[in-house]
Amino acid sequence: MRQLLKENRFFFIPYIFTLIICVVLLLTFSKPELHILSNKANSIFFDYFFKYVTNLGDGVIIAILTIILLFIKYRYAIVFLSGSLLTAGIINLIKKVLLGEVFRPSKYFEIYETYQLHFVEGVKLNALQSFPSGHTGTAFNLFFMLALISPGKWLKLFWFFMAAVVGYSRVYLSQHFLIDITVGSIIGVTIILFMFFLMSKPEKVWLDKSLIRRK
Repeated sequence: MRQLLKENRFFFIPYIFTLIICVVLLLTFSKPELHILSNKANSIFFDYFFKYVTNLGDGVIIAILTIILLFIKYRYAIVFLSGSLLTAGIINLIKKVLLGEVFRPSKYFEIYETYQLHFVEGVKLNALQSFPSGHTGTAFNLFFMLALISPGKWLKLFWFFMAAVVGYSRVYLSQHFLIDITVGSIIGVTIILFMFFLMSKPEKVWLDKSLIRRK
């Protein structure tokens, strides 16, 4: 595990640094205060940008990357698919069974705050099941998996940046609060890391084959 963490430090170091910043912000400001600060930093460009980039956290991405990984290595496809499904299961258990009545920003501000949120036109806003963020969990599943199998250190850093952007898009679009995406990212990264480490143990020849390499 230590070697795995070292090899992917260009993903982990900025991720941990970002987590620390998020935790400090969450301990310093209230949930609505943080959301207002984020909501005020809007522009037409970012409205369009985050409206579309957030789709990288959709569930269909799981199927697309799984198919791609089948052409690279079966082991990777199993890690990603099982890790993503487990992440989705945990997040949905929390948000739909344990904490289903947690308000999302649009509903929260409608009930408790007088501040008028800036909304992005064309984005359908949900009212409940805010915590944690499923889109963020999926995004960190996706980009952390890509970081694990990418050889270059700068590419690993790029994949972290992409994961963070998709996670932040959920706050920008007022679909989630900062705490929602923070916990969603932790679940996404932890599960993929665990599954990758677990699946690195079996020394099965077929696991290292793919749909285009059958030796």
